[in-house]
Parts: sequence; C-alpha cells; structure tokens
Amino acid sequence: MEPPKLPTIFKQGRARNFNYQPLYYDEEKERSEELKRKYAGEPDKLTREDFRSQLKADWKKTRSRQVGSSNMRLVLIVIGLLLVSYLIISS
Repeated sequence: MEPPKLPTIFKQGRARNFNYQPLYYDEEKERSEELKRKYAGEPDKLTREDFRSQLKADWKKTRSRQVGSSNMRLVLIVIGLLLVSYLIISS
C-alpha cells in the first residue's frame, strides 16, 4: 500500500518505457558474427559471476591505492606539524 500523496503544483510525468522491436533479423549474419567472435579470440560476454569478481578485484585495487595515498598524506601532515611545533617551542 502506498502512502498518501501530498498535493503539489508541479506534476511529474511517468517514465516512458522503451520497447524496441527490430524490423529485420538476419539469422545467417548473426551466426557468422558469432563464429567470427569465437575464432578471432574475442572474449565472450562476461557472465554475472565473472563480472562481479572482476568488479571486486578492481575495487580492491583502487581502494588499496587510495588507502596508501591517504596514509602517506597523514604521515606528511604529522611530520609538518611536528616540525612547526618544534620551531615554535625552540624559538
């Protein structure tokens, strides 16, 4: 059950559905293209599990790079603050 809607001045239209129906389908051409892909060494479409594992690996690599750079930035800031505090205390 949907909650009651508040009255509004601005009406928002519904999203249009996309329904594409090809006018012509050439089965022979489709078969020949698939054979070309198969024997040309082009990888087949990724399965859902392959895509997920590839996405996780890419995310881990990017995440580890980000963590490394943020740790380096933190070390540089701490060294800078220690240097500034030493200069203030020593003068």
